[in-house]
Amino acid sequence: MQTLYIGGITMELSKQVASQIVKAVYQVVGSDINLINADGIIIGSTNEKRIGTFHEAGYSAIKQGIPVFVSRQHDYKGAQSGVNYPIFFEGTPIASIGITGNPDELEQFGFLITKITEVFLKEQQLNEELLSENRSLHYMVTSLIYNNIQNPKQLEALLEKYQIDQTMDYAVLSIHMRDTALERSLGFYFSELGCHLSLYLYPNEWIVIFDRETFAKFSSEEFCRKYKGGLCAGIGPFVPLYQLNQSYKSAQSAQEHAQRINLALCSIEDISLEFVLENLPRNIQKLYYEHLLNSLTEKELHILETYFACNLSLKDASEILFIHKNTLQYQLDKITEKTGLNPRVFQDAFLLQFAFLCRNRI
Repeated sequence: MQTLYIGGITMELSKQVASQIVKAVYQVVGSDINLINADGIIIGSTNEKRIGTFHEAGYSAIKQGIPVFVSRQHDYKGAQSGVNYPIFFEGTPIASIGITGNPDELEQFGFLITKITEVFLKEQQLNEELLSENRSLHYMVTSLIYNNIQNPKQLEALLEKYQIDQTMDYAVLSIHMRDTALERSLGFYFSELGCHLSLYLYPNEWIVIFDRETFAKFSSEEFCRKYKGGLCAGIGPFVPLYQLNQSYKSAQSAQEHAQRINLALCSIEDISLEFVLENLPRNIQKLYYEHLLNSLTEKELHILETYFACNLSLKDASEILFIHKNTLQYQLDKITEKTGLNPRVFQDAFLLQFAFLCRNRI
């Protein structure tokens, strides 16, 4: 990388951009081309052997800010006959383009080649500004969602830059992209919503941080219609800014749940008992239901499941089982003796029913 100084700000000119400039100018003039930096060093050339050498005429063009014409008889070190045009950027000469050949014939290309070069430099500057902006946004968002604030003063400055109100609550949307080609589409989608805290995280995650005002504009129905099949997303609860790590973890759990049941979007607020079970290790579920239910016979298990299906109604359950109500009560008493839990007591019934849910999932 070669450093160009522009208005007191450094811009790194990559070898790739230097090569692109040289090739573009060569296509116009058809003569050997040299790109010379502010130190007079050739950083791009159609003659690769000249790269890294000093070009006095090009250096002089930069220092004077005017074209330098070199005849066959000259005293410029490292130069050949031709023309050297200074390249201006934001009013400052920061490089020069040297064209080998007859100066009189090459003069006609001066305006065109300087404009070509300035376009490439402007494009690189814009790209670097975008990269810098992306790095700042990436640092701020990841510091918050990972709860990894290494430089509090820098984070405070970025929060001020992005006009983030630290007294408000925010929620994280975590999106798993099945196809990373969706990156551009998602960026545009959330930009249109006015959500500026939105970025790509390698390898296939897109993160959005909502404030309540922006979230009110977000239509989950529209989002699902647009992206169904291409992604799975989960959204966490609204929390204070410096607790975003909690919202992010919840969003990831909801996103993983959405993947398992093939939904485009799931909210942690839609949490259910089934959702809890999905996040409970299977070996723990197995241990739990075996501890409570293994002592029961198949007949007792059937009676218990029917009783629960009837919402703890002795009358309804006894009718479905074709047994007398007193017989059902006797069977429930036996189950109480074996498990230590009384199905007719709500809390005990819940624990037994939870055991059935675990059993039915494995």
